[in-house]
Amino acid sequence: MNEDILCIERFLAGEEEGFEALVRKYQDRVLNIVYSLIGRDRESEDIAQEVFLKVYHHLSSFRQRSQFSTWLYRIVMNTTYDFLRKRRNYTSDEGAIKNSVALLEGPREAVLTKEKAEIIRKALGSIPLKFRAAVVLKDIEGLSYIDISKVLRCSIGTVESKIYRARQLLKTQLLKSEGGAI
Repeated sequence: MNEDILCIERFLAGEEEGFEALVRKYQDRVLNIVYSLIGRDRESEDIAQEVFLKVYHHLSSFRQRSQFSTWLYRIVMNTTYDFLRKRRNYTSDEGAIKNSVALLEGPREAVLTKEKAEIIRKALGSIPLKFRAAVVLKDIEGLSYIDISKVLRCSIGTVESKIYRARQLLKTQLLKSEGGAI
């Protein structure tokens, strides 16, 4: 039995430490996904907190048909999409996000120079959300195509297409920025 299932069973048996262990294990991943999608520091933290509140209240509904992480990432995506839908400037034009990307150094950018990290974040923020979500789950979080298809609720072929398109858009943006100085 895997570690996540043991934590879930402990929590469902009344031990809060089981849930706390899940939060410790996944909190950075959840925050990184949300931040990669919306690019806003404080709001990303709020969304991540809301995700874990939902998990806390609905963990008993997890049926183990998939990995816990897949179930969790689906909640992350739904919660983030709900946030974006509520914001007027995000509702219909996914490209509008490029105008509101905040800059924040995160743990994943520690090895990059600040300037390169800024260029990459801007490029990522400039691509449509439907492509950004797929490439973030693959290239930043390292999920498999199968897991991404479960999280995004689409076929593996669609996932492959979205990731390919996202990478092409990112490449174009990176080449345009700073005259291709990356």
